[in-house]
Amino acid sequence: MKSVYTHYKERLIEISGKSRSVYMRNLGKKIAYDIGKTLEKDLPAQVEFLKFLSSDKREYDLQLKNSDNPEKELTTLKAVAREAEEVEKETGRYELFIGYPFVYGSVRDVILKAPLLFYPALLEVSDVGAKLTLKRNESVRLNKALIFAYAQARNINTEDLVTEFDTNALPKDLNAVLSYLRSFGIKIQPPQHKYIYNFNKFPEPKSHDTPTIMRACVIGRFSLANSIYNDYSELERKKLTSPALEELLRPGKVGKERPIIPDKNYYFIGDVDYSQRRVVEKVANSGNVVIYGPPGTGKSQTIVNIISDAICKGKKVLVVSQKKAALDVVYNRLGDLNEQAMFIVDPIKERRSIYEQCLARHNKVMESAESAHLLGRYDEITDLIKTETAKLEQIKETLDVRSPFGLNLLEMYYNSYPPNNMSDDMPIYKRLLADKKLMSVDYATLKESTEACLGGKMDTYYKYVSKKRRNPFVAHLKPKLPLSLLSSARSKLDNLRRRVDVFDEGSYPYARHILAHYDELDGKTQDKLLVKMLSASEYPQKYKFLRVSKIIFPLYPFAKVAMLRAEKKVWKKFLATKRVVGEFIKDYVFLKEVLTDGGYSMAINALLEGNETKIENLQNALTEYVSISDLKSSISNFSQSELAVASFAYAHGKDKNDYQEIVRKILPLRIYNEIAKYEDTMKAELSLSVDFESIRSRISALLTEQKELARKICAEAFIGTYQNAYRNGKNGKDYLYEISKKQNYRPLRKVMELYGEYLFNLFPCWLLSPENVSTVLPLKKNVFDIVLFDEASQVFIESTIPSIFRGKNIVVAGDAKQLRPSATFMRRYMGAEEDESADASRQAALEVESLLDLAVARFDSANITYHYRSASRELIDFSNKAFYDNRLHVSPNVTKSVKNKPIIRIKVDGRWSNRKNEVEAEQTVALIRKLLRAGKGDTIGVITFGNEQQNCIEDLLEKTARNDPDFRALYAEEVARKQDGQDVDFSSRISKTFRVTSAISLFSAWVTLSEKTAR
Repeated sequence: MKSVYTHYKERLIEISGKSRSVYMRNLGKKIAYDIGKTLEKDLPAQVEFLKFLSSDKREYDLQLKNSDNPEKELTTLKAVAREAEEVEKETGRYELFIGYPFVYGSVRDVILKAPLLFYPALLEVSDVGAKLTLKRNESVRLNKALIFAYAQARNINTEDLVTEFDTNALPKDLNAVLSYLRSFGIKIQPPQHKYIYNFNKFPEPKSHDTPTIMRACVIGRFSLANSIYNDYSELERKKLTSPALEELLRPGKVGKERPIIPDKNYYFIGDVDYSQRRVVEKVANSGNVVIYGPPGTGKSQTIVNIISDAICKGKKVLVVSQKKAALDVVYNRLGDLNEQAMFIVDPIKERRSIYEQCLARHNKVMESAESAHLLGRYDEITDLIKTETAKLEQIKETLDVRSPFGLNLLEMYYNSYPPNNMSDDMPIYKRLLADKKLMSVDYATLKESTEACLGGKMDTYYKYVSKKRRNPFVAHLKPKLPLSLLSSARSKLDNLRRRVDVFDEGSYPYARHILAHYDELDGKTQDKLLVKMLSASEYPQKYKFLRVSKIIFPLYPFAKVAMLRAEKKVWKKFLATKRVVGEFIKDYVFLKEVLTDGGYSMAINALLEGNETKIENLQNALTEYVSISDLKSSISNFSQSELAVASFAYAHGKDKNDYQEIVRKILPLRIYNEIAKYEDTMKAELSLSVDFESIRSRISALLTEQKELARKICAEAFIGTYQNAYRNGKNGKDYLYEISKKQNYRPLRKVMELYGEYLFNLFPCWLLSPENVSTVLPLKKNVFDIVLFDEASQVFIESTIPSIFRGKNIVVAGDAKQLRPSATFMRRYMGAEEDESADASRQAALEVESLLDLAVARFDSANITYHYRSASRELIDFSNKAFYDNRLHVSPNVTKSVKNKPIIRIKVDGRWSNRKNEVEAEQTVALIRKLLRAGKGDTIGVITFGNEQQNCIEDLLEKTARNDPDFRALYAEEVARKQDGQDVDFSSRISKTFRVTSAISLFSAWVTLSEKTAR
């Protein structure tokens, strides 16, 4: 059974035929360019090119005059150069090489078709041509992957084989190189021809072909076999392991750990919130830990505080990340303490500057002295902070008491905002206070109701009340009417509308009164009551005289008689009118079956008046009965609270958008009112909060002093240790000589093996990629107290094992919801078929992709939950709800403006062609021009969903810059822009899908482009 190490090692070396450094099936558009195709027909150019590779001439103009399509060739060269630059920004490695010559053939089952030598080169492309430059102070390299593939297939030991050569140390010609390889048992046949040919000129190698040199030549990006492979070989050969590796790979084999005594002090050099503090404490006390750090929660700041806490306690820290940008952030946030950090991106290119840095740091430390009483003062401040914090805890307990409304004060402060007297909120707030229904419901009900309205119910209510406002009969249709009855009613109404006779109200003055009470009239009592009412209205003087006569009794008989005579006249008109009205409306009795009493009365009035508009409304209401009934049915499902919310918004809004905005404001404004009431009832309990500002100010001052002390303690932490080690070390002078040399530098790995004791005390913090860990640091167990992996969701697990071996405790920081490890910048061989004999733990270690995937199942976890990055919470709300289960604490917006929206959707009438949308690209560039000309200083990020669209935008930006001098100046300034020591230029922020997450973190302004496309 293969060991886990073997499986992981096989993934790294990529000798399966999936590695471009072993087998190049073809040249991708952005991966490599065929120089041989350009040189094939030009023998003088070939001679000049070979001199360029072998002599001190460092530059070569790549002529495209023999090309059938020079413009296409330049486009390919630009794509290759851009890709190399993007990889450098992502990983810190500039992996552009001239590969020449090629090896074609096979060894055992491995097909070989790849360069033998790699010449590190720069590629500059203009609109008219391209220039190649061999990089000074960098080695020409043998193709390690190809050599290892051959060596493994033949079981050859290549430990002593040199794969990197200075120009003057390189074997003089190709035959000398082949002879050197043969001395190690690597047999490659010399070429049968002397000219450089097209890459596709040579036949595909077959499984029985002897490895032979072919004079093909390309320039492209090659991820060379790395030193992690060598570490695996040693781990496997010596069967090395560590407690951290055992817990990660074989958790069942790890025994119980001893109880941990928490540290008294923690040393923070930056601000920390509650969750970040708990993370640092857990790392200090709990051994191996996974840190969940969603976007914008201060993960980098937390890492910096983990580093400072560890160094202050005399611990050494290694920070590892596959992404150079992540290490850049940590290094820059250390501030002046980065003097104690060794950050290496390219150990070959930076060798000289690294030794210069070591010497400068050595001289400074040897001249330094440790300050007295720093730790004692730090203890005093810690105790004072605890005393003041206890007072805040009392205030917090008060804020945690839940009100009858359903929230505690802390929650109310978080979910509300005060209405500004000069804003549109104040009128809404005043009207809300007058609404008894909305002021009577509790928080949970009101929240549920507003969310329901925003979720679609407001649209339903708006449609219904709009119909009702336009047509009053909508509210008076009876429910559940059969279609046959509706059809009959519509037909009868339509026929009756054609009748020529019109009711003459002038001849029958009591018609309207009779109609209003027609259903109540019974020929006796009710008729009398109505007649008396009509008489009093028509003869007011007589009615008034009758009322007065009841007080002056002798007049009463006379008044009574006069009133009876008047009533008699009214009776006569009343009976005549009642008869005529009855005759007129008897044909409309059918309307009682479809309308409520109020609706029926309204309909008859309209008919009596001959009001065509109202009659038309009645007809329309009957015609639209089904849709109206559906809306009524939906409204009937509204709760009382939902109806109150919807009606309030409708009553006070101007249009549909205004209604929605009012609904959004109801809850925070109601909460604001509850705050005022609750604060009044909790005066005694809140009395301590009167001193809150002074408590906060005292704590703030103490924390500031504490951070400054932590910086001093951290800066001086290893001074004494280093001075003692250097003064008492047996090889101190040799060490000083080595870091003082001006030339003939030893490889860093060798210097670290000899003098690591000094350098680890000189630099207690190291920041490296996984590959550079294995390149620079000796493979020794527990070299570091903490090995911290940043962006651990984006690093393949096989790249991390040798780094983990070097540490006592492991901290894995990342976010499982963000990008998985990307093979964009490195190909990955997953090894042989699944090992069915592996136990569950071992199989899990072989199946996972990233370090984070496995670590979450093995180590304790700690979460950072307070989100700070988004100025508008709308930018993170979707992610918080969709991916983080609302676990992120997001601050409310400081200002709420309908005009200044954080997300804008721009429709573009574009079409996709050849996997790009030129209209959308033009709109993007126009928007960039507008933003740059506005001069607000905001950083701008552009995300595209494909390589072609990214290139299209970049080409348009360059074209626009050439044609517009003003824009060219702004664009050039933006391209060169740095912020906090980090690149924020366009080339680092115009990103493809696989970099969306990292690109989002750079945005200050967001623009979402939405295209109207036909694919």
